[in-house]
Amino acid sequence: MICWFEDRANGSRIALEGFVERIGITRAEDIQDSLARIEHAQASGHWVALVIEYEFGQWLEPSIREGESDLDGSQPADVNAERLTALVFKRSRTGSIAAMNDRAGTLKTPVATTAADQTTRARPVSGQIVRARTGIAETDYLGMVQEIRALIAAGEVYQINATFPIHVETIGSTLDLYNCLAATSQARHCAYIEDPQRGRTILSLSPELFVYREGNMLVTRPMKGTAPRVQGDVKADQAMGESLRNSSKDRAENLMIVDLLRNDLGRLAVTGSVTVDPLFELEAYPSVWTLTSTISAQLKPGCSLLETLQALFPCGSITGAPKIAAMRHIKRLERRDRGVYCGSVGWLAPDGRMSLNVAIRTLVIDRDGQGVYGVGGGIVYDSIPENEWQECFWKARILGVNCET
Repeated sequence: MICWFEDRANGSRIALEGFVERIGITRAEDIQDSLARIEHAQASGHWVALVIEYEFGQWLEPSIREGESDLDGSQPADVNAERLTALVFKRSRTGSIAAMNDRAGTLKTPVATTAADQTTRARPVSGQIVRARTGIAETDYLGMVQEIRALIAAGEVYQINATFPIHVETIGSTLDLYNCLAATSQARHCAYIEDPQRGRTILSLSPELFVYREGNMLVTRPMKGTAPRVQGDVKADQAMGESLRNSSKDRAENLMIVDLLRNDLGRLAVTGSVTVDPLFELEAYPSVWTLTSTISAQLKPGCSLLETLQALFPCGSITGAPKIAAMRHIKRLERRDRGVYCGSVGWLAPDGRMSLNVAIRTLVIDRDGQGVYGVGGGIVYDSIPENEWQECFWKARILGVNCET
């Protein structure tokens, strides 16, 4: 079982080793006891890998869960499926990706270190995506965006994150495929987790931090606002980034989520300790520009994992605002489980640290090489449906294949 967490921007890896046990949550009634077991494992000197599906958030919110079934989120389609999976390990190894791969001989495709490397490196023959197709018709997505705009006009919500799956077919080694995609992404919150019991492998190429805890400090860094990179024209590319930075629509979209997360963190924080710095930071990735903001808080003493997840999960950047109202409409509008996509993947360390990503840019592949990669975006009243549809494909560029619609 391979379980890696990587910062591809800085070239570092945490590899978890010595598998001990699995703690899975398949029923909402088991949340409290299971999370207590996970915290006990962490406090006993173990590392824990966490995979939290988006629908786990519906279990945390009784007003959404009550009286609902199957697709509505109270029960997975497979009653034995886990909405939260904790993989407990004895130890970790930490180091540079290049050095660890040289020792293990696992990396068949070198890590990209320059923009030219990222855009020109060929896919490894032993791990490829050979086909990708959208899981929704364009007309249906445009209709969903229009319905969200109508909800906003009626005052029911301010923003909703609308998503859909892209179904992919892969061949060869998922590890080689991950190495190539992660090298291309240069994202800071990547993960590769083989989960043979569930018959799946998770390739998370996320650039977005959900939550990082160290001591009594908690940090979240939502990402809202996206624009495509312009390849081969530096001036036009920089102009695109500056246009995003100054976009009133994207800044408003980002600020809505910042305010939501400030409120969420306030439920856990010492009074007066929640801060935002920086606000509207422009970040560059190989295929997109993004706007991020960083919110920090000092935690009240004794804040548990359950309390943290109840206050924060799922991240507001992939729901919309207000969060609970947005989540109710997402269930009705999307009519499918998001699964790992828009959930969270990350780790707990024996010293109390925790790092969880927002599981965007995340591909989940089954034993037969069939995979799902989710895409979407925040919809506000000013959103133009056709532009939102195109934005989803900017976010799928990392797959390296054209998506059939």
